[in-house]
Amino acid sequence: MSALPPCPSFDAIESSIARVATRLHGAPVRDIVLLRLIKHLSARFTAHVGRMVRPAGLNEVSFRTLMMLFANAETGMHASQLSEAAGETRANMTRICDDLSRKGLLRRRAGIADRRRVVLEITRKGAALIERLLPRMWNELDLGMRALSARDKLDLERLLKKLAAALDAKEHTA
Repeated sequence: MSALPPCPSFDAIESSIARVATRLHGAPVRDIVLLRLIKHLSARFTAHVGRMVRPAGLNEVSFRTLMMLFANAETGMHASQLSEAAGETRANMTRICDDLSRKGLLRRRAGIADRRRVVLEITRKGAALIERLLPRMWNELDLGMRALSARDKLDLERLLKKLAAALDAKEHTA
């Protein structure tokens, strides 16, 4: 097996894990490193997206929310669906939607089946913003993901989905 590539942004975390393992024998070091690496990469990608959408007056969560509405433009979404999909509290999702509404990127309407349930929809202005941002973001993503071959990407996706499925199964039995 070839040596692992250097990862300076992760070195301090990995060193800390190793120090803990010397103090508490039996620590599952490799598992801890992998989980921390996933969290580390997620935080870095989130920060990168945030920097890219900031000039448009968005943050990463508001962009993700707008993307979900863009993907569901035909039907709209309820706040509870957005909250669950974004992994945000309902209170925070309300704040995010209020901000997107003030900017003219989202609109609220009464539901058809149940007029008490509010449906959130992306506006034309919001869709145009997404359509303008996405090509640039895809280019940036491509530049970042060039480190992986097509086979690497398939392997990584398979392994991450395997881990996600195991965690899903554990949650359903708990």
